[in-house]
Amino acid sequence: MLKWFEQFGRHHLPWQATNSSPLGGQATHSDLSYSTSNLQQFAEGKTINPYHVWLSEIMLQQTQVTTVIGYFNNFIQHFPTIKALANASEDAVLAQWAGLGYYARARNLHKCAQIIVEQHQGALPKKFEQVIDLPGIGESTAGAILSISFNQNHAILDGNVKRVLSRYHQVKGHYGQSETLKELWRLAKYHTPNKRNANYTQAIMDLGATLCTRNNPECDRCPLAQHCQAKQHNTQGNHPNPKPRKNKPTRSVAMLIYQNTAGEVYLEKRPKKGIWGGLWSLMECENDEKTIDQAIKKFDKNAKIEQKLSTIKHSFTHYHLMISPIMVTCSKNTEGFRSIAELKVGLPAPVKKIIAQLD
Repeated sequence: MLKWFEQFGRHHLPWQATNSSPLGGQATHSDLSYSTSNLQQFAEGKTINPYHVWLSEIMLQQTQVTTVIGYFNNFIQHFPTIKALANASEDAVLAQWAGLGYYARARNLHKCAQIIVEQHQGALPKKFEQVIDLPGIGESTAGAILSISFNQNHAILDGNVKRVLSRYHQVKGHYGQSETLKELWRLAKYHTPNKRNANYTQAIMDLGATLCTRNNPECDRCPLAQHCQAKQHNTQGNHPNPKPRKNKPTRSVAMLIYQNTAGEVYLEKRPKKGIWGGLWSLMECENDEKTIDQAIKKFDKNAKIEQKLSTIKHSFTHYHLMISPIMVTCSKNTEGFRSIAELKVGLPAPVKKIIAQLD
């Protein structure tokens, strides 16, 4: 697998850039050219920026690489060091995260940076116990950070690795089940080598992402095909065993777009817990005429509904949200109204879409 990785693995990802790269670690697909010596340096963990690795691992949770690249480069431009991230406001961090979803990741990232500056002199700790103790970092993420950054011997078990191991060993059950997950962790630790750990970690993730994909795996190109149990028994489509499907419920909400005479929009900061935690959003209420009318009168007794915009569907992991945006004109000019052209705060994706229609 390591030979396959050297020839076919992904060596162009921006968080793999060396500190001496033309973009100072903020590379794009065409900016990096890896040679054998580069790979050896990567394997020894000498040239990779641990902050970049940590940031990429957090961003890649629940998010595809192609989506992450642009956000990663932009984030690094705004917060080039852990200290810069720690010193930033939460609103500034969430503004650069907006659109990636799962916003607890950004809040935890910010908390981590502050802890690292306060307790570790601004350098990502190298001990597993210290890394896993940071907010929002689990066993697999900690293992990936330390393996890739410092070439330490730690197993990982992200979604790609789960799929590779499930097929290679024909592991029964879905990894959401505790016994199946326990077995996958045993196998992950068993296969993790003592040498070139950084390369192995990246290789098995790349294998799952590029060849051992969820649908239509390219087994003929896979370096593990000869001993893969799923390949031998033609059961690739059955592994990992599928999770029992549940129909997502649908919820409905009205979003009230309060605009004052200056054309500014009223926004409020959402609680840290719950969906879109810590982001700025439009006011909401239940989507029925009586509740909408009461909410509007409570905000401004002279306010009037100007227009109802088209319904927006936004899907979360566990449910669908149907959003009915309602434009409301009001004479109120209290604190909380913001100019559309000068918004620099984090907004949920559907709110961003709604406001874009007003600009």
